[in-house]
Amino acid sequence: MELNNSNAEMSVTERDYLEFVQRGDDFFKIELLRQAKSWYKKALELRHNGEDVKHKLAECERLLKYEQKVVYLLMATGSVLLVAYLFFFS
Repeated sequence: MELNNSNAEMSVTERDYLEFVQRGDDFFKIELLRQAKSWYKKALELRHNGEDVKHKLAECERLLKYEQKVVYLLMATGSVLLVAYLFFFS
């Protein structure tokens, strides 16, 4: 009986793993990278050797770093434009 219980528990873990990966993929497709990253991390907690999920997680992190650089660049550009506007039109 112990063996059957262990197999059932393993299949639940596998099912959860696949569901977490699918949720991560769904969020990744619509470019909600922070949510995708969170679901991929949950999947890796269940299966540490999930190489495909590790690659997806790395891609999320790469894109989030790029996004952060773009935000900083836009903030800097906005600041320069604001200063120029105040300087020339005040």
